[in-house]
Amino acid sequence: MVYFLALLLSASLICLTVGHSSLWPLGWVALWPVFYLLEQKPKWWERLLMGLIWLFCVSQVGFPYAVSTAYHHLNGHLFQAWLMGTILGVVTSIRYLVFFVFAFPGRHRGIYWASLWSVCELLIWQMMPVYGAVHILGDRPFLQLAEWIGAPGVSWLWFFLSFRCYEALRGRDRLLTLILLVVSHGIGALSLHHWSRQTYPLHKIAVVQANQPGALVQSVEVGMKAREIMLEQTGVLLSEAPVPPEVVVWPEASLPLVEYTRLQGLPYLGVELIFTDFEPGTQAGYVLARLLDRDGNSKAVYRKRKLIMMGEWTPGDPQHSFQVGDKDQLLPSVAGPALPLVCFEGLWPSFVADFQRNTGGEATWLVHLGSESSFGSELACYQSLNLLTIRTIELRRPMVRADNSGVSGWIDPTGGVHEATQPFSKASLILDVPIPREGGLTFYGRYADRPLACLVVLCFLLQITSARSVHQAQVN
Repeated sequence: MVYFLALLLSASLICLTVGHSSLWPLGWVALWPVFYLLEQKPKWWERLLMGLIWLFCVSQVGFPYAVSTAYHHLNGHLFQAWLMGTILGVVTSIRYLVFFVFAFPGRHRGIYWASLWSVCELLIWQMMPVYGAVHILGDRPFLQLAEWIGAPGVSWLWFFLSFRCYEALRGRDRLLTLILLVVSHGIGALSLHHWSRQTYPLHKIAVVQANQPGALVQSVEVGMKAREIMLEQTGVLLSEAPVPPEVVVWPEASLPLVEYTRLQGLPYLGVELIFTDFEPGTQAGYVLARLLDRDGNSKAVYRKRKLIMMGEWTPGDPQHSFQVGDKDQLLPSVAGPALPLVCFEGLWPSFVADFQRNTGGEATWLVHLGSESSFGSELACYQSLNLLTIRTIELRRPMVRADNSGVSGWIDPTGGVHEATQPFSKASLILDVPIPREGGLTFYGRYADRPLACLVVLCFLLQITSARSVHQAQVN
């Protein structure tokens, strides 16, 4: 019973901080019950049982949006919705079980457990490998460290410092813990102050949030109807704007995967337009982001390179899987070279960092084209937004987000969200976005997760060496 209550408390704290960033102080203590249980040196079968209990607790308290989404799609069948939500919660929480099974105690257990946590997030569950950063999203100074170590590195450091705070509470290494906390937050505060004071030329970027049906509708008729809705909403926006925008951004569901050529282009808008599109290929074709010039001609395309398993590609079924783009491609808009991210591409830190590096660091702003219309919960909309804010810190570039039914707006280089819309509503925005004149690469943009990978390997080697030393001492 004590084990269950401790793990339920930990799961509750973890899930509360993921869903509500204002509760970030709880994130620093969310793992303390787990540290306590691991310090009891449980046997392998006890660790397995604890992992299963933790997994189940997280699946029940941490995935309300999964249950509400299933409830939304199943037309009010509560039991089936709970079952589907629980299955999704268990699948996405497998990393907790793996962590408990392999979390052996040792002299270097703090850095080893942090590394094991990072491995579980990065390798076992690749969809959102940034939960550690989201737990403390409201701790703005600390998150500024993502410029150098990225969200996975922030996750590692958060875990390690949380362990150090737990040790300090028990009277161990209090001075060292205090120094680590002060130094990490001090560096972050200086960085936050520096980037908050940067001034750049303002560019008017328009965003149209139409709250249309889902994007995966392969029908010319639906595409034509969607195009008319988007054009009408965009036309009203442009006619009422005292100063016309330089670029208009449509969300992912603006044209529901219908070929641009079959729609016979778009009427003249007089401004540049960025939207999602479909292009035929040898399999199911490409999902892409397209830039039209002011005359309505195609200026550049980016073919999506990060596809979602079971959504955009199915293992062993190439005929019903989209193709992967062959290169990273910026969109040369009049507001500056834009780095396009379609759907969930913005959730992978290293992918976005490599994108920036592979294109010579020339992007001056990021543009995200999303669609949350498949979710029935506002929590999922804000969670997706929260996960994207770290990308702006990692690259120190602003991001404009156009979401079909989620949260649109823009994010500054410190992760601050501006002019956010309400989920599941129609909105038209003209944003004044400060965009740098030139590109550049941060430390994380240049090296991505490679330094963290080296650190993780080193920590595992230290743990192995420590375990062998303890075993030899016992033999002697």
